[in-house]
Amino acid sequence: MVTTAQADEEPTLTIPASGLSIPQLAFGLYKVPADEIGSSIILEAIKAGYRHFDTASYYGNEHTLGKALKQSGIPRDQFFIVSKVWNDAQKNKTVRSSVLQSIEALDFGGYIDLFLIHWPVPGCFVDTYKEMEVLHNEGKLRHLGLSNFSIAEYEELMSKENNISVPPAVNQFEVSPFMYRPRDVFYFQERGVLVSSSKSLHRAGECFDNQSLKEISQNHSVSSAQIMLRWGIQKGLIVVSKTATPKRMVENRALFDFVLSEEEMIILDGLTTAEGVAEREKLEKERKLQM
Repeated sequence: MVTTAQADEEPTLTIPASGLSIPQLAFGLYKVPADEIGSSIILEAIKAGYRHFDTASYYGNEHTLGKALKQSGIPRDQFFIVSKVWNDAQKNKTVRSSVLQSIEALDFGGYIDLFLIHWPVPGCFVDTYKEMEVLHNEGKLRHLGLSNFSIAEYEELMSKENNISVPPAVNQFEVSPFMYRPRDVFYFQERGVLVSSSKSLHRAGECFDNQSLKEISQNHSVSSAQIMLRWGIQKGLIVVSKTATPKRMVENRALFDFVLSEEEMIILDGLTTAEGVAEREKLEKERKLQM
């Protein structure tokens, strides 16, 4: 059994529809290799205290995640696993088989805690969600959610004519001090949809040299990454981050012995530029048009 850091001091967020608590810090598996190196990275993350893991069928490493979780010796109910259905399964009407393949690949407990639509494929995402509702009712998916959904796409999904019976628990999209769209964040939070922040560290190499960020990190004697992750915690987000370095895994969880002041939060909010938001939203629209 893996010797692990304490995970019980970590804050949680509650899914309004079910009352279930989700660990607020998640370890992302995008580009984690599906081999022994990847398994070693996941085991180190478990040692650091992570219990919330975010993967996807597109990442190709669900089997590696399941193998590492079982190897840890920690019971299944101590983990919170997130995965996602990819675009081709939506377009090909193979959502059910794709979900079952994800569950089989994980091979850990026979269910997934939270399953997301990775991207809202136009003309497909409503049917995709309804198929996921069937799997939820069968006990294979504990909670359902969204990823990269705009407000308009969410409203289309939730329109009365679609008769959605299982409300989305989460919408995951890019949120950080350098990509902060408060209207979107507040919209979903006010409707009981938790916001999960992909790219919580934005593009780390590009932003860690920002002078305001560096000054705030120096004020608290922590890293720039810790400041960005703490910002997400104080915004009430599920904070997804990833590193292959064990020292940084521990560092990225050491967020609870300091608090950002209201003034510091305002400064960090201001690191987002209108140009950056416009570029991101243009990219999202173009990607959806190509699906």
